[in-house]
Amino acid sequence: MANEHKHTDRRSTRRSVLAAAGAGSLAAIAGCLGGETSGGSSGPLETLSDINENTSVSPTPSGSGTAPALERALGHATDDYNRVSTSYGNQGNAINENQLDVGVGTLMNFSITPSWLQQTASTVDNLTVLDVSDETEQAWNDDDRLLIRPTETGQIENVDAPDEVPAPTFAYNFVSRADLEYDTVYTFLETLYEQKSELSEYAGLLATHEEDDFWVKNMYDGVPFHDAAADFYEEIGVWSDEFERAGGSTSGGATGDTDVRMRTSTSTTTAYTANQGMASAVNDATSDIFVEAQTSEGTEANLGALNQEDAEMVYIQNWSAQEVEDGAGAYSELDFQMAQIVHFYDLPWFFIADGDN
Repeated sequence: MANEHKHTDRRSTRRSVLAAAGAGSLAAIAGCLGGETSGGSSGPLETLSDINENTSVSPTPSGSGTAPALERALGHATDDYNRVSTSYGNQGNAINENQLDVGVGTLMNFSITPSWLQQTASTVDNLTVLDVSDETEQAWNDDDRLLIRPTETGQIENVDAPDEVPAPTFAYNFVSRADLEYDTVYTFLETLYEQKSELSEYAGLLATHEEDDFWVKNMYDGVPFHDAAADFYEEIGVWSDEFERAGGSTSGGATGDTDVRMRTSTSTTTAYTANQGMASAVNDATSDIFVEAQTSEGTEANLGALNQEDAEMVYIQNWSAQEVEDGAGAYSELDFQMAQIVHFYDLPWFFIADGDN
């Protein structure tokens, strides 16, 4: 598991993380590169069910954390397709050069169009969002491994899209060890919450945290809340009887020399920039804890850091959370109980194509 990371310098000017890092840096939310294969769609595509064995599809680049879930979603819509791997920023050129028939798009927190999707829309003359049949939507909703949320694709400029489509969605939340010190977690949440109306000044992505309900939106089934998080959410009135407490938190923390190391993703991603904003907001408001926004090479590295107690909080998404609960693959070696802290952001994914082909 990767150990390299960057951190927020304790001596730095913390409000230097600007709100402009919101929509502008969304191009870097993911950036895997992959191979290219000639497309071969047999006719115009209107819905996912029109995809066949001759259709070249890149359901996010191979190896990305989102790929397994989107591949599973496609399996409910079509019997076969030609799986290719195209980077997000290269989708437009690949479509125009007939190397890609179907790519993907997303809206950060269901409203912000990433710059790479804007670029694709400006590159392809008639970029279209593929609709989803009722049968496919029902199959998606019946699949416990998929989180499906309605997404207003009609808001995207220069794209021919239905007003709304159901979309496989990834909920990114911060988690910790269940035995993380109670006061550390409570002080972090309480301080962040007190700054909620100003969070968008630190990073545009954090504007949604102004709404109390967003703090517990799309939390993971089967993963309990840290004891301090449970108490905090009860106090602000957003706790649900469906939520569970982890138990096992230790006393202490928030002593003035307590570091909270938070890991997200690589330094060029919006996730890392927004986490820097979180860290700055907390550090500007309290001296009881110091939050370090650290980089990471991905989910395995994040959870490995929790396992080794090299980080206090890390972000993961719902697909990975289920794999942890199932003890799948490398996650079978984790020997701690995972607990949820706070919702970070959502990424609903939909499929795009050239409407003229």
